[in-house]
Amino acid sequence: IVSVGGGGLIGGIAGYLKSVWPDLYVIGCSPENSPVMIKSLVAGQVLDLESLPTLSDGTAGGVEPDAVTFPICQEVIDETVLVTEAEIREGVLSLIEKQHQLVEGAAGTAMAALMIKKEELQGQRVGLVVCGGNISIATLQEILCTFSD
Repeated sequence: IVSVGGGGLIGGIAGYLKSVWPDLYVIGCSPENSPVMIKSLVAGQVLDLESLPTLSDGTAGGVEPDAVTFPICQEVIDETVLVTEAEIREGVLSLIEKQHQLVEGAAGTAMAALMIKKEELQGQRVGLVVCGGNISIATLQEILCTFSD
């Protein structure tokens, strides 16, 4: 499970891993507030969509019309999951509280997708790419304040 923004991280990771394990099943995930690559994959072409603010700023933003990552993502991503801001928040909190990892929203996005798919993936070997620790104090405070509520 890998968070998806412009597709570079998942394209590189999944491209290599599928060359070693061709049957590997790759799940890409993005915030509902910025699902440009995911929606583009569903449409079969790069879309020009507006992105809303998201806790997952590492995956936010558009995809260039001629992005080299788009065809790679088409080839290597087997399934996609969109997650809400509340789910991203919960994912970040889970990684901080249970794994003692200070992470940003992109990692929270991947963790949120895992939490959504938990029952379906039960008993399978699952890898989760925990990327990014560049979280601002303000964002961390916002997330932690909701935790204490």
